[in-house]
Amino acid sequence: MNSLGCFNNIARNIKTRIPYGIWAKLIERRIYMIKIVDGFENSKQISKMIEDVAGELGISQKLEEIVIKHPPADSPLDMNYLSSDNKSLDLEIVDSLDNLEGRVRHELMHVADQLNEKFKYKDSLIPRKGTGAFRRYKYLWNVYIDSRLVKSGKPSYDTQEAREREIEECYPELSAALRKRCFAFLWGMGLLDFEQISAMSRDLFSAVEELKSLAQSHGEKQITFETIEELKSYRK
Repeated sequence: MNSLGCFNNIARNIKTRIPYGIWAKLIERRIYMIKIVDGFENSKQISKMIEDVAGELGISQKLEEIVIKHPPADSPLDMNYLSSDNKSLDLEIVDSLDNLEGRVRHELMHVADQLNEKFKYKDSLIPRKGTGAFRRYKYLWNVYIDSRLVKSGKPSYDTQEAREREIEECYPELSAALRKRCFAFLWGMGLLDFEQISAMSRDLFSAVEELKSLAQSHGEKQITFETIEELKSYRK
């Protein structure tokens, strides 16, 4: 019997002893579990942090299960994988307490965005992996998340300064002056949805009128890179 079935059996046994008002509130809550695989030295701290942040973001009310796993040895990065039915989440978390809250908040903000209907997340809008647009898509969404965390006074994965330095990796064809102004605009933007992020990853200047005018004033254009290798090796 799964955890939800066990809960239902227990609930039926105690329902008659719980006042209706309290019972109504109880059944509104989704029952979910946090599991962590063996081998974590910091399992208690990591599990507690994920539980707290998931509750704060409202994720715990929408998921049935969160499984905390080790990232691959050849790619020690924090990653999130939400199931196609939006009911379970696999979190790959580096076993370290360094900036744990910022890292967890960043990953769970990705999930909170995906679970938010207003964000309009669709797998079909993700640029093809291995392309320059895919690298830019990841960067733009990361900037959108970290900027919101910093503005709200919460720990973030990366600082504003680190994200500003990273923009050169994504847009090496642009001048330093234009990159600086583009980043300031991106960091200061209000609410975005996934359709906007997807469009910006393919053509930053066509998707946002303010940035289009900015690029025209500098006489510069964005280059489309078919592969990440082309993006990395670009030289003016």
